[in-house]
Amino acid sequence: MSANLMHKGRERFRTLVTWSVAGFFALVPASITTSGLSASGQAAAQEISATQIFADQPVDPDAQLLLESDQLIYDNDRELVIAIGNVQIAYGDYTLVAQKVEYNRQSGRVIAFGNVEILEPNGNRIFADEIDITDDFRDGFVSALKVETPDNTRIAAESAERRDGEVTVFNNGVYTACEPCRENPEKPPLWQIRAQKVIIDNRTRTIEYEDASFEVFGKPIAKLARFSHADPAIKRKSGFLVPSFNSTEELGIGVSNAYFFNLAPNFDLTLSGFYYTRQGFLGEAEWRHRTQNGQYSIRYAGIDQQDPTAFSAGSVDRANADRHAVMTNGLFHINPRWRFGWSALFQSDNNFASTYSLDGFSARDITNDVYLVGLDGKNYFDLRGQDFLVQDNQIDFDPGNPGNQNYTDQQATVLPLLDYNVVSGEEYGAGQVSFDLNVASLSRGTPQNSNLFSDAIISNDRYTGIAGHYSRASAEAEWKGSHITGGAVLTSSLSVRGDGMWVDSDNLGTVQNPLTTNETIYRAMPAAMFEIRYPLIATDGMTSHIFEPIAQIVVRPDETDIGMFPNEDAQSLVFDTSNLFERDKFSGYDRVEGGTRANIGFRYSTSFQYGDSIDIVAGQSFHLHGLNSFSQVDLVNAGVESGLETDRSDYVASIQYNNGQGHVLSTGVRLDEKNVDLNRLEVASQVVKPDYSVNTSYVYTAAQPNYQVATDRHEIRMAGSLKLNESWRAFGAVAYDIENSGVISDSIGLAYDDECFSFSVNYSDIRDRYTGQETSQSIGFRIGLRTIGGYGLTHKFDETE
Repeated sequence: MSANLMHKGRERFRTLVTWSVAGFFALVPASITTSGLSASGQAAAQEISATQIFADQPVDPDAQLLLESDQLIYDNDRELVIAIGNVQIAYGDYTLVAQKVEYNRQSGRVIAFGNVEILEPNGNRIFADEIDITDDFRDGFVSALKVETPDNTRIAAESAERRDGEVTVFNNGVYTACEPCRENPEKPPLWQIRAQKVIIDNRTRTIEYEDASFEVFGKPIAKLARFSHADPAIKRKSGFLVPSFNSTEELGIGVSNAYFFNLAPNFDLTLSGFYYTRQGFLGEAEWRHRTQNGQYSIRYAGIDQQDPTAFSAGSVDRANADRHAVMTNGLFHINPRWRFGWSALFQSDNNFASTYSLDGFSARDITNDVYLVGLDGKNYFDLRGQDFLVQDNQIDFDPGNPGNQNYTDQQATVLPLLDYNVVSGEEYGAGQVSFDLNVASLSRGTPQNSNLFSDAIISNDRYTGIAGHYSRASAEAEWKGSHITGGAVLTSSLSVRGDGMWVDSDNLGTVQNPLTTNETIYRAMPAAMFEIRYPLIATDGMTSHIFEPIAQIVVRPDETDIGMFPNEDAQSLVFDTSNLFERDKFSGYDRVEGGTRANIGFRYSTSFQYGDSIDIVAGQSFHLHGLNSFSQVDLVNAGVESGLETDRSDYVASIQYNNGQGHVLSTGVRLDEKNVDLNRLEVASQVVKPDYSVNTSYVYTAAQPNYQVATDRHEIRMAGSLKLNESWRAFGAVAYDIENSGVISDSIGLAYDDECFSFSVNYSDIRDRYTGQETSQSIGFRIGLRTIGGYGLTHKFDETE
C-alpha cells in the first residue's frame, strides 16, 4: 500500500510550512542602472525597472503561508509534496500562481510548472513556463521567462540560470520599455536590446552582455560583442559613462568619454576627455562632495588648441591657444533659516566656456555669486558678492572703435551687496513698522557708456558705468496702516529714508566721466502717503462686477544731488499700470522719487458664470509741487521720456481677458498726455489647448532720442506647437522687426514622443536687427530611449557656410 496522502478539492491550509515555499519568492526584481551624464554634466544613475533573477529579498520568517489548490499530495515514498491544479500560494507580500508545484524534501529543490506567475510587492509580474530552484536560493533554473514591471518595462528570456549563489545568466534575453502593439502583440516593438547572454554577477556588482544587438522594429542596427555596466542593485559604481558627441565648424567633430570614480558614498571624481578633429583634446575633471548639510563641486577644463586659425581673425578664440577654466558650485543649509552658497567661473579668457559649451557656464551672461541668505517669517537677509561676466569674442577694448569693445571689462564687481528687511510682528498704532537696509559697493575698470566715440560730452550721453569705485548705503523705516470707513479702504504711511554715497572715480570731467569731483554725498527723504479706495460690488447672478476708484497722494521734499554720483541700479524705468500706485517708481536705490505727487485711477474686474474674466486698470499721475525727479537728467537719463517727466503724466491702461479655458489676451498702453499719441503698446496672447499652443506678442515703442533711439520700434514674436497626432508634434518660433522689415530670429522643429522613444530635430537662425545678416545658425537633433538615456547633437554653422 502506498504511503501517499492526497487531499482533493479546494482546501485551504493556513499554517507554517516546513518546506521552503519562500524559494519561489527569491525570484525578485532589481533595478538595472546605467551610469550617465545628467543635464549639468554630473555623473548620475538612471534606473531601469527590470529584473534580476534570484535576488535577495527576504520574507519575514514569521509570515504565515496560505496555500490553495485543487489537490495536495504528500508522497512519502519519493519525499515529495505536490500541489496540483490552480495552485495559489500567498507568502508574506508575494503571490505565486501555477498549475503544479513540487517540493523534493530529499534534494531540496522546488519546481513550479505551467503558466507560472509571481506577483511581487512592488507590482512586478514574472511569468515563466517552469521554475526550478534550490530551497537555499543559491542555484536554480527558469524556463521561458517574461517580466512586466509597473512602469511598463519588459524583459524576456528563453531561460535563466543561477550558479554558485552569485551569478545569474539569462539565455537569449530581450529588454524593452515599449508596450506591445494592441492589434498585433507579436509585432516587434519600436526598439529592443537582444543579447545571447546577460550575466549578472553579484560579486563584482556588474551586468555583462555577450553578443548584444540594438534592434529597431525587430531589425538589428548596431552590435556589440561584449559590454557591461553597473549592477542594477547599486546606485553608484566606478566605470565608463555614456559617450557624447558634438560638432561645430571651428572645433570640428568631437567625441567624448568619461570615467566615474565612486570613491565613497558621499564623494566622487569624474575624468572626461573630449577630442575635436580640429582643436585636439579637451580634458575635464570634476570633484563632487556631499556633506551632512550641503554639497559642492569643483570642475576644471583645459585645452591646447591645435588650429586657432579656424576661428575668426581678431577674436579671443583665435588669440588664445592655451585655454582653461575652473568652475564651482556649492550650497549649504546652515539651519532651517539660513543657507550659504556660491556659483563661479574663472577662465583664462572671455569666451572659453562659451566656445566649448561647458555645462552650466556656456551662456553669454554669467554672474559669479557668493551669498548668505536668511529667511524668518516676514524678515529677510541677503548678503552677497557678485562679479558680472560677458562671454564675448573681442580681444581688447578700444574707445575709438565701436566694433571692438570688451564687454567683460565694462562689467562691475560688487562687494558687498546687502539687502535686509524686517517687519514688525505686532501692530503699532493700527499699523506695521518695517525697516529696509541696502548696502552696495562696486568697482569697474573700464567705463561703460553710450557715447565713448565723441570728443565732447553731449546732452543725451548715457553713462551706465563709471570707471572707479562707488559705494552707497540706504536705510528706510516705514509705518503703514489700513482701516475701513464707510465702505472706503483708507491706507496711510509715514516713512523716512537716508542715503550715503561715496565716489572714487577715474577721468573726472572727460567724455568717459562727466563727474567733476569725487565727494561724499548724503541725502534724506521723508515721505507721507495717503490712499483711498472705494470698491463697489454688483452682481446679477450671471456676472459679478467690482469697480474700485483709487486716489493716492504722496508728500515729500525734492530729490537732491541728481547726477552728482553714478546711477547703477535704477537705470530701467517703464511706466505702466504695474507701478502707477507705487510710492517710489524708480527701480533701485540710486534714485529716489521726490516732490509731491498724486496718482489717480481705477481697477475694474468682472467674472462670468462660465469662468471668463476681465480685468482693467487705468490711471494717470500728477506732479503737484516741488522738483519733478523724472524731468531731471542723471548720468543715464532715467525718467526722461518715461511719460512721467511732465506735470501730467501719460495715460496708462491695461486690459486682460481670460476665458478660463486656456486663452489669455492682455494689452498695455501708454498714451501721450497732450495729444493721446501712442508712446508704448504691448499686446500678448497665450492659447494653451490639448492639441496646440500659441504665444504671440507685439511691442511698439516710440522713438526716444534721449536714449539714442531715433526711430520707432515695432517687434512681433510668435511661438507655437501643434500636435499632429498622438506621437508627432511640430513647433516653431519667429521674431520680426516691423520697423526694419526683417526677421530677427526664427526656428522650426519636429518631435516624436511615445511611451518608450522620443526624437526631435530643430533648426534656428539669428540675424542682425539692422543689417539682416545672419549671425548664428544651428541645427540639432536628439533621441531618447526611456529608461536607457538620450543622445543629442547640435551643429553650429560657420558664417561662410
